[in-house]
Amino acid sequence: MDLGTLVGDGAPLEIVARLVDGRVATYDGYLPIDSVLAWAWVAEHRPDLLEVTQPGQLEEDLEIPLPLTRRVYADGDWCWAASFAVAPRAQERRQIWHRRFDAAAAEEYTDRRGQVNTSGGRLRDYRVPLPILLVPELRWYCVGDGEEILCLLRPVAAVGKKRAQGLGRVREWVVQPAPEDRSWWRPHPDPDGTDEVAIRPPYWDRRNVRRVVWPDVPLAARALPVARPDA
Repeated sequence: MDLGTLVGDGAPLEIVARLVDGRVATYDGYLPIDSVLAWAWVAEHRPDLLEVTQPGQLEEDLEIPLPLTRRVYADGDWCWAASFAVAPRAQERRQIWHRRFDAAAAEEYTDRRGQVNTSGGRLRDYRVPLPILLVPELRWYCVGDGEEILCLLRPVAAVGKKRAQGLGRVREWVVQPAPEDRSWWRPHPDPDGTDEVAIRPPYWDRRNVRRVVWPDVPLAARALPVARPDA
């Protein structure tokens, strides 16, 4: 497994999110900390980008400067030196979220036949199971500038999915020195890899997706029975 080479300055750090009630909504358990930091930077410096959901809407030369060292691989590809979420094997439960069409607004959304299509399109009804990871805290490892990382994280009130519904609420962020570099606790690009994952933010951008291999370490993704990447 090619773990790449660290390029840039920075110290090995541990990041801890101490949670309010320990409920984190996540379909895969990945929760990469560089994604959280990128969101925090955009919210502060480029809030207009928070509405962007398609790669074509992004500026071609857009770079989000993060206080992290880069991990550069033999072929020149790179990611931030920051792990995915680390958690012990935890309890998990399912929660169902619904979205139903508001019948009171039917007149506004009727088509030419006087009907409202709730079986497809933007008015579709949803009933979706949502895995909830139950953990007292989440940890990450990275190499970077601890003071700047903490400044970015302090305004971040929650992590994971359905944050507006009260899930993933963070009571306190802690950034402290790590005894060793564990920023490699994340998937790494490999043309023979058995999984496909984005390797840097924005993680929804298909241009950042690579075939990867996973190290055999206690990532939160392995704590979820619904999604355990192969080592």
